[in-house]
Amino acid sequence: MDYEPNFSEYSYNDLLDAEKHINKDMYPQRYETVVKLLNDPNHLPEGKIESSKEIEVDKYSTFWPRFWAATIDGIVFAIILYVECLVFGVEYSAEDQFLQALNGVQFAIYAIFMHGCFGQTLGKMFMDVKVLNHDTETEINVKQALRRESVNLALNISWVLIILVVAISLELSGAISEGVAYGVIGFGILATVWGLSEFITMLFNDKRRALHDYIGGTVVVRT
Repeated sequence: MDYEPNFSEYSYNDLLDAEKHINKDMYPQRYETVVKLLNDPNHLPEGKIESSKEIEVDKYSTFWPRFWAATIDGIVFAIILYVECLVFGVEYSAEDQFLQALNGVQFAIYAIFMHGCFGQTLGKMFMDVKVLNHDTETEINVKQALRRESVNLALNISWVLIILVVAISLELSGAISEGVAYGVIGFGILATVWGLSEFITMLFNDKRRALHDYIGGTVVVRT
């Protein structure tokens, strides 16, 4: 005779494990018992609350997946920039600030399109994380994605314009004016403050929302 487990003495996590691994075809009665205990609101309520909290924490623990997703996307766009340079006959250089600024604009547009249409960039798809509306946790649209990426897009466009102004000033007069110099310094400070603010806000809230998530009304979750 098969040993019949006393599922009523199982912890909540043990019941979840039993539901996952039990052979439903061979032991349909046991499976039904496990499911009933899991669905019984009066059975192990503390365990269910604790398990729900753990699931909630894991769902929003996206710092490292987002980091690696950004790394993957960065590699993809470095390759794209290199190919574009070959196509247009431009000498590629990782030190070329103008090329990197243009690539930043391209990347921001790519992020707006991918998040608005799919909720994920290629990197996020690979790392199984997705951008959703914070209030409803439903799909976002292009308008919301644009709002989310608006600061990054503006910073990259500003970077391109500043480089052009500096290049033109150097071409015309061989030097840059004091105002342009202050503009370059100010932009550098602004970009640094923005980057640090993104990092800090992500670390100090339960859902790991960066500053651009607050602007866009979004949240990133594990899929």
